[in-house]
Amino acid sequence: MNVRRSLVTLVPLALLTLGPTHGDVQGPKVEITMGILVRDTSCAQTSYALVGVCAFFNGSRTPQLYVAFPGGRNVDRFLERNVRIRGTMEFTNCAAPLVRATNIDESVLLPPCPELCNPGDPPPCPQ
Repeated sequence: MNVRRSLVTLVPLALLTLGPTHGDVQGPKVEITMGILVRDTSCAQTSYALVGVCAFFNGSRTPQLYVAFPGGRNVDRFLERNVRIRGTMEFTNCAAPLVRATNIDESVLLPPCPELCNPGDPPPCPQ
């Protein structure tokens, strides 16, 4: 009886001291609603990055985050297009966070880019 009590007490304590299993350490799920998908090889874990819409139109290609697609998915039709991405975010040794994409689609959202607007331009330009 004492052995059973000891096991009932010690087994849960031993389980609590173990670290999380691999399935427990998945990054947070995110949805990025707009950004321009570009090829970028500055992160060894992927060859794609997401650049801000206004920055892209101003000529910048500085990644706001890197995007990895499972199984080498072909996303060439989305290159240099405004996209929406869903996935899990990881912080790696790359210069920006890495999103492991589970879904990609074209985005209809556009931010106002005042430096690209002329007076009288329609939204999303400021009025």
